[in-house]
Amino acid sequence: MLNDINPERIDSALKNLGTLGKRAAVYRGDVTKSSEVEAMIEALIKKWDRIDILVNNAADRPIAKVVDMTEEIWDRNIDSILKGAFLCSRAASRQMIKQGGGKIVNVSSGSYKVARVGASAYCAAKAGLVMFTACLAQELGPHKINVNSVAPGLIEVGDEPTPEKLAYDRATVKTTPWGRIGTPEDIANAILILCSPEAEFITGAVLSVDGGLSVGRYGIPMSP
Repeated sequence: MLNDINPERIDSALKNLGTLGKRAAVYRGDVTKSSEVEAMIEALIKKWDRIDILVNNAADRPIAKVVDMTEEIWDRNIDSILKGAFLCSRAASRQMIKQGGGKIVNVSSGSYKVARVGASAYCAAKAGLVMFTACLAQELGPHKINVNSVAPGLIEVGDEPTPEKLAYDRATVKTTPWGRIGTPEDIANAILILCSPEAEFITGAVLSVDGGLSVGRYGIPMSP
């Protein structure tokens, strides 16, 4: 089941799935509203009788320095990233416990451990999501529910190529050992690994998918 608050993005996702899209259901709902999350999970269970995998990927990330930030900007970051993951995980895990297992993957970001000017709310939310992952992994482990996190680096998601974005992308690629921007497929493949039977003994982990961006100060001259 694909969920988004924006029907155009759902339509785009279905097209990207190709023939697999015919097997997918869609649900337009706001993950920051508990009533809408509960209705979404109820609709999913009604269709398939169970939920095997939950991927929490929603995010709204308006940027502002703290001195200029409004409460609305702060709340949009925290609610979409952290509250949304909480509400969806709570609803899905109740069903997973009943059926005897499942997989939850929270899409965090390398920003959970690397600060960035203008992104304090986003970084704080992503850091909170990693800790939420760890706590939930402890709570749900006895029920055979794996809970892990994927931490993407810079990923090309079709944002408008403004001069500021292009400059940011170039600077980031220079500090990425792999030498390129990541793709959505890179993240999808990592999630697939964590949801596979081979990852049965992995829970509470954070998998960085960033081409080496987070491992150190790459791109600076060798120390004398």
